Amino acid sequence: MESFVATVTKVYTEFDKPVNENDFVATNNEDYIGKNDNRFLGAIEFYKESFINKQNLAYPFDKNNITYPIVGETIIIVEIANSNYWLPYSVSQIPNYREDIKVSQTTKEKDILTPDSSDKNKNYSEIKSTHTTGEKKTESEASKSQYKKNENIKFLKPKEGDTIISGRVGNTIRFSEFFLTEDGKTSSPGIYIRNKQNPSLDNEKLGTLVEEDINKDGTSIYLTSNKSKIPFKETIKKQKVAFKDFPSSDKLKGDQFYLNSDRIILSAKASEFIIFGKGNTGVITDGRFTIDADKEIYAHTNKDIILHTNKNIVLNSDASGVVYVGKVGKPGAAGADVQRMVLAGELIQLMNELIDEVCNMVFATPVGPTSAGPHNAMVFKMIKGKLSKIQSSRNFLSK
Repeated sequence: MESFVATVTKVYTEFDKPVNENDFVATNNEDYIGKNDNRFLGAIEFYKESFINKQNLAYPFDKNNITYPIVGETIIIVEIANSNYWLPYSVSQIPNYREDIKVSQTTKEKDILTPDSSDKNKNYSEIKSTHTTGEKKTESEASKSQYKKNENIKFLKPKEGDTIISGRVGNTIRFSEFFLTEDGKTSSPGIYIRNKQNPSLDNEKLGTLVEEDINKDGTSIYLTSNKSKIPFKETIKKQKVAFKDFPSSDKLKGDQFYLNSDRIILSAKASEFIIFGKGNTGVITDGRFTIDADKEIYAHTNKDIILHTNKNIVLNSDASGVVYVGKVGKPGAAGADVQRMVLAGELIQLMNELIDEVCNMVFATPVGPTSAGPHNAMVFKMIKGKLSKIQSSRNFLSK
C-alpha cells in the first residue's frame, strides 16, 4: 500500500466513464456501461509529478460519506491492490478551499505528462489558474472554471469531543456534548445544524474560530438536552396577551427542538399534519393568522373559548350558509331548543307601529265610537321613545 499527496485535476460528478476506461474491469450488465456507470461517481483525476506514467484516476475511499473536491485542491491518494482511492486532506485556515500542499506546477504554463487510453506519453498543458490538465484554455474560460475561494467563511470553534461536519459556504453540523451548556461540564448531547454563516463574522480576521448563532445565522436547527441553554430571541413586536405563560429566556433549556429561519414551510403532502402539545401551545405573529380548510373547522375545549380583539369580530357565512349560536338544529317556535334570532331594526319598527295603533285605538260606546285613546297613552309614547335601547351598539346580525 502506498499513499501520497496529490492535486485534483478533474472531478466526476455524473455517471461518466473516464477517458482511460480500459484500465477497469468491464461488467456484463450493459445497464452499467457508459453514462449509467455509477462506479465512477465521485472519482477524480489527479496530478503527481512522480506518478505521471501510471493510472491517475482514483475512487472516493467512502462514497457514502463524501465532500466532493474542487479542481486544484489537495487530496491524499491511497493505492490498494492496484487501485487508487482518494481521501480529503486539509489543514487550511478556511473551510472553503483546501489547497494546503501545492503539488501542481507553479509556473503559468508547463508541460506535464498525463496518461491517456490512446497515448500515455501525450503532452498536456496545466493552467495555473484552473489547475486542470488538457489543452490550453483562454483566460475567460479559465476564469469560468476556477472555483472562487471565500476567505470570509470561518471554522467553528470546537468543544471537547465535538464532531463537526463543515460545508464550503458556512453550512455546518455539530454533534456536541458541551456546546451551549450552562456550566460547560454537564453532559448535554446536542445536534446543531447551521445553514449560512452569520454575516457579521465575515469581517473577522482569517483564522478566527467562530460559533453558531441561532439568532443571526441563515437557518438554524438545534436539538438539545439536559443543561443546554439556547439564547433564542424572538423578533416579533406583538405583545403577548393570550399566551401569558410564554417561557422566559432562562427557561429555554433542556430537551428541546429549535428551528429558526426567515421563512418556514411545513407540508404534509399525502396525509395528516398533527401537532401535539403537552403544555400550552401558542401562535404569536406580527402579521395575519389565517386558516383555510376545505372541510369543517372544529374546535373543542373543556374550558372557555375566548375571542378577544381590539377591532371587530366577524362571523361571515356566505350564500345560503347559516350561523348558529348554541345548538344546531331545525328552528322552532316558542319553547323550541333552536329558535331564530331577531333583527333589532325590524323589531323596533314593529313595536313603533304597535304602540301607534294602541295610542290611536277607537272604542265603541253606547253613544257611538270614541277616538280618545287609552287613558295611559302618554306612558305608551314614553316606552316608544326608549325602544332604541334594545339595540346593541357593538353586536350586529345580518338578514
